Amino acid sequence: MKNRHFNLITEPWIKVLDENYQELTVSMEEVLKNARHYRQLAGEMRSQDLVILRLLLAVLLSVYQRVNADGEPYEGLTMDDRWQVTVDPDLDFEDLIEEMQETWQTLYEGGEFSQAVFDYLKAYEDRFDFFGEHAFYQVGREFYDAHVPAKKWIKTGNGKVAVKEINRRVSESNHSAAIFSPRSNGFKNRLSLDEFVRWVITYQNYTGVSGKTSVNGMNDVSKGWLYSISPVYVKGANLFETLMLNLTLFQDDQEKYRYPKPVWEWNLEIYIDHRVEGLVPDNLPELYTVLSRITYIEWNGDYPTTIQGKLSRFDEVNAFIEPMITWRLDKKGYKPRTKQLSDLRIAMWRNFGDYVGTNDGETRVPGIVWWLNYLTDKGFLTQETNINLSSAGMIVGDNKESQMPAAEFFDDFTIRADVLFDPDPLAARRWPRRIEEVIELTKRVGKTLYYFAKEVAELRDSNGSGSFANRISAEFYDQLNEPFLGWLASLRNDQDRDEKILEWKKALHSLVMQTARKLVQESSPTEMRGKDSTNIFTLYNATQLKIRKQLS
Repeated sequence: MKNRHFNLITEPWIKVLDENYQELTVSMEEVLKNARHYRQLAGEMRSQDLVILRLLLAVLLSVYQRVNADGEPYEGLTMDDRWQVTVDPDLDFEDLIEEMQETWQTLYEGGEFSQAVFDYLKAYEDRFDFFGEHAFYQVGREFYDAHVPAKKWIKTGNGKVAVKEINRRVSESNHSAAIFSPRSNGFKNRLSLDEFVRWVITYQNYTGVSGKTSVNGMNDVSKGWLYSISPVYVKGANLFETLMLNLTLFQDDQEKYRYPKPVWEWNLEIYIDHRVEGLVPDNLPELYTVLSRITYIEWNGDYPTTIQGKLSRFDEVNAFIEPMITWRLDKKGYKPRTKQLSDLRIAMWRNFGDYVGTNDGETRVPGIVWWLNYLTDKGFLTQETNINLSSAGMIVGDNKESQMPAAEFFDDFTIRADVLFDPDPLAARRWPRRIEEVIELTKRVGKTLYYFAKEVAELRDSNGSGSFANRISAEFYDQLNEPFLGWLASLRNDQDRDEKILEWKKALHSLVMQTARKLVQESSPTEMRGKDSTNIFTLYNATQLKIRKQLS
């Protein structure tokens, strides 16, 4: 494949939806030039779209953390023709932040990215070829063999990962068939080149722990960074707005300039040393393009096979460089929250406090939410801006040895900036706190319904009373999702908070009693007769009274 080329900058490989909801396949250059004319990324999976979004952000951050909207290096930075920066030791970081603020505002108000982005891509064009000497997200044969044990060299056939495993819509290893695959057996290892490129990039972020080949010196195996977190990001009205709202040029705890260094700017030898040592990336472009495997691609005509060597994971505890993490606190520090299969039906709004930090300082606010707050506080976003917080990813299956994905999740909620970042001086009145109280009340009501369903099942002498109650509870929360999200999106900062909360309580009461009455209406003679002076009617009356007290 020496004479073959596929330039990711100019060749179409990124899927988008245009303004007319038509699916297009476009180049990286087209995406960044016409972002405001595309509604969103539209790849094979939402989790894939997040990976491509982060790749595009890595490009934009690599540019606008060095130069302003006019393409001029920030004061205190000098730059060569390969965009390598020399930092003045007397750099005033506060002044730099002000310059970056101006850059962000100029771009956002202008509605497009400046020529500097395309000048940067041109400077690194040789690193964005999917083939060639510096093949994108790949290493050469000699490099691969030099970094794995001799018994794992490419000629031995070790380390092979088939296309059907990289394609996360199939995720089939040679040892375990994907029974419900969207592709028949004859096509599981076949992909168009543009689709293969998308999956090669995605796989680096959602890698399991299987594989027989490790890079020399490798410690604890990486399973792909996005696989290790439950991410939160912002979805704008169009792709340009999505990119801009997630373009965190600096972060809340930042005290000095962070040199942007995505994977394509690294010397590969030095990069592999960093990954083997498990060093936490110290800048966002590096994090957004972090590799979990070194990959050599072997081509048989148009049919590829990848040979991969495992790299070390890095410690996620207090990895505050990542702005898209929701956090949980334990004895070691802050760790990323992750989703389990049991969480699949739990809507994002039910964990509202994880995203906005309403728990009296115990919850660390995700960096992306801090960034939105900062933009709102500076007046770059209006108080009326509708903010859509989204989450997407893959959930690890039960097989701990391979950690193949078992499910994908996607969820979101919309809330106005003046509600999410309510500046009310009376803390007890702040909308985020009041919303969290409403959600906790909703959960208590849901728990009451759960116990009612469980007691009803026990009247039948059912051994599965818990599973029956879980099903009723899950169906109840599914019914709540749409009305609660509508109520949340309707909130304004100038509203009477008590009146709006009463509005939700009335809706909640109607929905929960509707579910409870349905259990009564569908009851059998056994439940009606009951036992020990308890029947479905006495249970219903007690439940109705308890719910009324909870909502009073």
